[in-house]
Amino acid sequence: MKILIADDSLVCRTLLLNMVKKIGYEPVTVDDGGKAWEIIQQNNIRILITDWNMPTLDGISLCKKIRSTRFPNYIYIIIITSNTQKEDCLYGIEAGADDYIVKPFSFEEIQIRLKAGKRILNLEGKYKTANIQLLQAEKMASIGQLAAGVAHEINNPTGFVSSNLKTLADYQKDVVQLIIEYKKLLNLFSTTKISFKLPEIIQHQIHTISKLENETDIDFILDDVSDLINESREGTERIKKIVANLKDFVHPDTQSLQTAQLNQNIESCLNLVWNEIKYKAKVIKQYEDIPEIKCYPQQLNQVFTNLLVNAAQAIEKKGKIIIKTQKKRDCIEIKISDTGSGIKKENLTKIFDPFFTTKAVGSGTGLGLHVVYQIIQKHHGNISVESKAGKGTIFTICLPYSHTS
Repeated sequence: MKILIADDSLVCRTLLLNMVKKIGYEPVTVDDGGKAWEIIQQNNIRILITDWNMPTLDGISLCKKIRSTRFPNYIYIIIITSNTQKEDCLYGIEAGADDYIVKPFSFEEIQIRLKAGKRILNLEGKYKTANIQLLQAEKMASIGQLAAGVAHEINNPTGFVSSNLKTLADYQKDVVQLIIEYKKLLNLFSTTKISFKLPEIIQHQIHTISKLENETDIDFILDDVSDLINESREGTERIKKIVANLKDFVHPDTQSLQTAQLNQNIESCLNLVWNEIKYKAKVIKQYEDIPEIKCYPQQLNQVFTNLLVNAAQAIEKKGKIIIKTQKKRDCIEIKISDTGSGIKKENLTKIFDPFFTTKAVGSGTGLGLHVVYQIIQKHHGNISVESKAGKGTIFTICLPYSHTS
């Protein structure tokens, strides 16, 4: 965490710098309030320690500028001064300061005040996370209602088409059999010697049918019609499967644990995001026969979907996505790996932080992996990541057996 120290006294500034370093923070020092204001505008400063009296811009004016400006994160402000009057303390806090320290100060005092400031900032972070999760839950509920309605509307006409195709397949079998018998009859007329001459009209009709049979390639048509009907029926089954997966995915979550077979959950999510994957990656499935587990299935679906989409997006042209599930001594392990662009080493420790993203501006919120992390934590599991830039990434999830049936 970056802490900005603004003090025109070299002695005081150096003393604070050494204290803050010793406590374990990353200090930045300036000798004037104006310079401090420039740094605050350009950097993610979370705590400011500022002297009251400084040239160009004093501590009180700096407080007021900060509080009148909208920043992405709250800045915790500590004013340090020689002013000992109660009225000065109240004035400083009214100007926007969160804490007030009177010189001279000790290391222990700075340590405790910074600890209090960090506690406030952590509360802000927890509030933001809770608010994000609430908004996400409301969004998912809205999407769920919409998707359930769409799934119902798709199901009805799909049912009609599927039923009609089955009937058509039955009709087609009868028609094919009838045509075969007609062909046998024509063949008999052509090859069998008969003792009388057929009427000219019948001969003409036999000739016309034979010619039409040759022109239309009836054998190919009969075979192709069967293939077309079978492919159409496979298509309707695919639609039914997608709708079923969609309904499973968006089904409103309950507050109670449910039994789920995670291989099936992963398959369901894979079907939903297949359009995102199929042109970019070959999917290799390595599923073990794992036991059912008590969990929140829809939340885990969100985890699997997020990781699969991220894997696909990490692959620029063509690559592989490997999904592996296996039984471990104390957990079910799920690995989702890709041969994509990978993650830089310096970013590996930050990818689960809220709002952190390596995607282009407007392409991502930085919430996806944070939500994934929160869901796994809720299941008392853990998630880790291994990655090399340009080589690919492996996400490993472990879900404990504590609720396994």
